[in-house]
Amino acid sequence: MTQLLRLLPCLTLLALTFAISPEVAHAYGGPGSVISGIGTFLALVAALLASVFGFLWFPLKRLYKKMTGDEEEQQETPASQ
Repeated sequence: MTQLLRLLPCLTLLALTFAISPEVAHAYGGPGSVISGIGTFLALVAALLASVFGFLWFPLKRLYKKMTGDEEEQQETPASQ
């Protein structure tokens, strides 16, 4: 009985490993599905690049304007007086 209790965690882990592991899929990926997958991957890459651009470029541009003093708010026009 104690030997069975020692093997129970190992057997449970082995059963979970076999239940979770993927099996071989014998399927055909046609040209339409492959092109769609490539398009999805390229859209994901473009979205990641756009988010990096948005999170890095615009704050850096604002910081550059603040450091150089090129803000338009500092220039007063005669119409605003």
